[in-house]
Amino acid sequence: MRLSTAQIHNQGLQGMLQKQQAMAKTQQQMTTGSKLVTAADDPAAFSNAQRLDHAVSSLEQFDKSSAHLERRLGLQENALADAGDQLVRARELVIRANTPTLSGQDRRLIAIEMRQLRAEMIAIGNRGDGAGRALFAGTRDGVVPFADNGGTVTYAGDAGRNDVDVAPDLAVADTDPGSALFLRVPTGDGIVRGSAGASNTGTVLLASASVTDHASWNGAGVTVEFTGSDQYRVLDAGGAEIGTGQWQSGQTITAGGVQMELRGEPVAGDRFTVERASERDIFATLDGLADALEAPDGSPADNARRTNLLTAGLGDLATAQEHLLAARADTGARLSTLDHAAESRSATALALESTLSDLRDTDYAEAASRFAMQLTALQAAQQVTVRIQGLSLFNRL
Repeated sequence: MRLSTAQIHNQGLQGMLQKQQAMAKTQQQMTTGSKLVTAADDPAAFSNAQRLDHAVSSLEQFDKSSAHLERRLGLQENALADAGDQLVRARELVIRANTPTLSGQDRRLIAIEMRQLRAEMIAIGNRGDGAGRALFAGTRDGVVPFADNGGTVTYAGDAGRNDVDVAPDLAVADTDPGSALFLRVPTGDGIVRGSAGASNTGTVLLASASVTDHASWNGAGVTVEFTGSDQYRVLDAGGAEIGTGQWQSGQTITAGGVQMELRGEPVAGDRFTVERASERDIFATLDGLADALEAPDGSPADNARRTNLLTAGLGDLATAQEHLLAARADTGARLSTLDHAAESRSATALALESTLSDLRDTDYAEAASRFAMQLTALQAAQQVTVRIQGLSLFNRL
């Protein structure tokens, strides 16, 4: 084996360079705080760290989406609360206007406020989220949901509702479409609605209408028709007679699974009907109440007709309030889900960050100890190299 002085010096130099490189790597880890500077440092750990980074980034995006959705749902809850306040005021006005001693002029002034409530309700339906999007336009953007066209409110949104991902495998519904909140509102008591015939000429008032036997009621309309001042008959939806009776004021008439409480003096031909409760937009309900309030004072029959309209409208308002309260409750449930999702994301993020730290972050105590050992080894190598450099093969001659 041949051994030269140059080879001995080169081996010593390479040993010192390797130790200096190891020290530089340790210094870099201590400076950057990361022990995975490149994938070559630990390919498996580097790959796992990248996957964890992606998971953490996904959680951050969920946080942003959740915050935006929480803001929109909070605005919806406020809007529904304001809409409920408008309905409370409308009911107060109807109760006040239904007082017999109130003058026609007073009722017309109440009608003005009723129409103002309707306008305010439209404004509530057109509220935005502050970021250029309407709250109640469904999945459509860049539209004003509700417009008043000659007394008829039209809807420019759609019936859709976006789902927003707020956590892995969890999506929460965005704000509700205006069509569901303001247009498809149940009337009556939500099951049936009673109404007086538009051509009635008597003074009979419909005090209440309800279902007494759901098994007997087939869901169709039932009509009470007076054949005289003291006689009535009951007709089904097809016009077939299903009952007759003697009439006296304050009587409750029951037939076909429904009942009506009536009081007053009828005229032959007067009719009162109980039908399955339909859906009606709240704007039309307020408009109809204003029209009834603006009707001129006239005969006792005119007063009875107005009273029946106001009584039916009062029931519609009560059901509309329940409808909005149910929507508020559903909104609150979604906000609660967002709170739970936020807690879950926080716990998950903490666990991921801890695992990621174990994989990637520098253990400063271990790195400092390793650096000290590497420095000692380099100093020893330097001393050995210096001593070797003082030797020569000529010393052996």
